[in-house]
Amino acid sequence: MTQSNPTQLDSAPRPEHPRPILTRPEWLNLNGAWSFKADPDQIGQAQGWSSALPAPDTIIVPFAPGTQASGAPCPEDCLTVWYERVMPELPWRGAETLLHIGAADHTTTIWINGHQVAHHRGGYSPITADIQPFLGATQNRIVIRVSDTTSWQQPRGKQAGDTRWPIDYDPIIGIWQTVWLEPVPAVRISQVHYRFDLAEQRLTVITQLSKHSETAVEIEIQQPNGQRLRVRGSAKGRSTLSQTLQIPTPRLWHPQDPHLYPVSIRLLTDEIETDCVESYTGLRSLSVSDDQILLNGEPIYLRGVLDQGYFPEGWYTATTDNALKQDVELTLALGFNLARKHQKFEDPRYLYWADRLGLMVWSEMPSGRIFSEALMTDLTQEWTALVQRDQAHPCIVGWVPFNESWGLWHQSTRREQRHFADAIYHLTKALDPTRPVITNDGWEYSTGDYWTLHLYDSTAATLQSRLASLTQNPAQSIHDGPNPRLGALAGADPSHLPLLLTECGGIGLVTTSDIGEADAFFYGDMPQDADAFLARTAALLSAINDTPRLRGFVWTQLTDVQQEINGLLDFHRNPKVPLQVLRPLITQTGSGRASQ
Repeated sequence: MTQSNPTQLDSAPRPEHPRPILTRPEWLNLNGAWSFKADPDQIGQAQGWSSALPAPDTIIVPFAPGTQASGAPCPEDCLTVWYERVMPELPWRGAETLLHIGAADHTTTIWINGHQVAHHRGGYSPITADIQPFLGATQNRIVIRVSDTTSWQQPRGKQAGDTRWPIDYDPIIGIWQTVWLEPVPAVRISQVHYRFDLAEQRLTVITQLSKHSETAVEIEIQQPNGQRLRVRGSAKGRSTLSQTLQIPTPRLWHPQDPHLYPVSIRLLTDEIETDCVESYTGLRSLSVSDDQILLNGEPIYLRGVLDQGYFPEGWYTATTDNALKQDVELTLALGFNLARKHQKFEDPRYLYWADRLGLMVWSEMPSGRIFSEALMTDLTQEWTALVQRDQAHPCIVGWVPFNESWGLWHQSTRREQRHFADAIYHLTKALDPTRPVITNDGWEYSTGDYWTLHLYDSTAATLQSRLASLTQNPAQSIHDGPNPRLGALAGADPSHLPLLLTECGGIGLVTTSDIGEADAFFYGDMPQDADAFLARTAALLSAINDTPRLRGFVWTQLTDVQQEINGLLDFHRNPKVPLQVLRPLITQTGSGRASQ
């Protein structure tokens, strides 16, 4: 796999390529020290801050203001922040120079030398702007304004808003992923998607171009033995081209052998190369047969963990690439083969390490909690962009657009809410027909490829009894309480689908003095000590193992985060119980029913 060679600013944090699935040899990382100004009174636009910031502070990008890693304080109720820097001299000459921001929360406006060049909504999807027409010979100035709201009409995941649940965390605002520049031709490769047919041993490569073109597209894939397979075709005036390659005796991507095939994609005009990107793919298939989940045609049992994706010092942003790699390694070391990234679309570098190390991932859309036209518009646009951004990663084995009916509280009585959930399912299958979609993880099944339930019953007896009852009648309540939720909505029958317990456990244990038990959130009673914590964990995993109808589980959760102290690891990634003790309990769960 060819590594790119960036022009790197001295001591800039997060220097690795931020888009590892699609790299060019030239790019410029703009992370590091920027001028910064909080704007709690919303006066910046009226006072012309888009030209220059008055008396700014300094912030370390890409860390959100208020985090330790950013070095920049931010008032707790501030909903607008500004960034500024002078661009270094560009070491290239290209038809276009693209400015990329991996993610900024939530509404972003960009000016180059006082000219507005981009406006973007969404706290998770990437931002790209062609800034070439606005560049001068020297001293090019970038100004970025990012505003947020406290409204639950916008997708915000578990970032506290104008209300705060016991499971919510401190929110962020501003840039939280890498800022970088890239020289590109006017007609360029903008995205690549892969679809592998196991029965035919055929790989389809779908190349998205920046505009309609007659250019030739050449795909080269390197075999494990070093041989190179090639195919070339013409875009024929289109912006999308699908090409297929036969892969003899493919080496399949699997958690036990996460082999990646290096891929090069070139554009040629009159045999002259005009663009070239390096990529990679893992050859694997996902399917369902007789309520079994199949990976590469073989049953697999999903042993998953809920991963919130928060980090010491950087909060929403890992301070180093190695911290992302470490989370993948720890997840695998615990014995899990799946991470459900919960209420956060993660940095693509995490997906890169999951691809390489063999961790399967469910990618989940951060929810809003108030159904409205605004929520439907923002969620649909951002979900579409994120599925397109990430679908080339072989580690992703499931899409989760909704969690526990958040923002869709009245699906059972208000048809528009159920229609919206069903529509997002079908939109996702149109964008990516190769992966299962878990439309509304937890309960109230309407459409979807798996039936997933959230149960925090903490004893073996109550868990097995509740699951047995639900499988006999999916339309009954999944839990007790004043607002019971059904296992499935009227007219929907998930009984033939793979059944998974996708939130369970949640057992609390305080191992540091950071938080007192009175302020802590967890499920069930607090164990007295680590031995009691381990005994409860072992009993529940045994009950899951003794439930043959289950095709997998997701344990809550990987790490403690703020007041939630129900992690297997504390927030600093220290195990509460030795890994060598936990791992056999997890790996033995479901081990007799599918491949590992």
